[in-house]
Amino acid sequence: MLKNIMKAGVLALVTIIAAGCASSEGDSKLTRDVYLRGVFTWWDADPQFQLQPVEGKENVWSATSPVDEPLIADGQPYEWKFGDAAWQCGTNFGFKSGIADIKLGERREMNKCAAFDNFKFTPEVDGVYRFYLDWTGELPVTYVEKVEM
Repeated sequence: MLKNIMKAGVLALVTIIAAGCASSEGDSKLTRDVYLRGVFTWWDADPQFQLQPVEGKENVWSATSPVDEPLIADGQPYEWKFGDAAWQCGTNFGFKSGIADIKLGERREMNKCAAFDNFKFTPEVDGVYRFYLDWTGELPVTYVEKVEM
């Protein structure tokens, strides 16, 4: 009887510890490093374009376009998406439905397993832009904002 009570106590303790670890590590919906990848990053999973948590916002990350080579407002769209280093389903984010074009500040739902569904962003003015992945809801969304330098 005492042996069963001790087993139950140990099991309860392990469950509590595991739950605590899961809650602290499981808060993030991203399970791998994800990068802003596009024509302006040469589609590479470059550490300078790794998504970083947005301060004060849970499950919101961002990365900026190259600071040393601002995006040019020449009427041509820049193709981009978010993806991990291996383009794995679950962290390969492209547009979900409709058209691929996204305008400044517009929020668009994303597909987490987007093989070829790249977004297209055409800047209206030359500059550096911040690309956001917001997964605070059930589906991840993205938006783009201009960085004031």
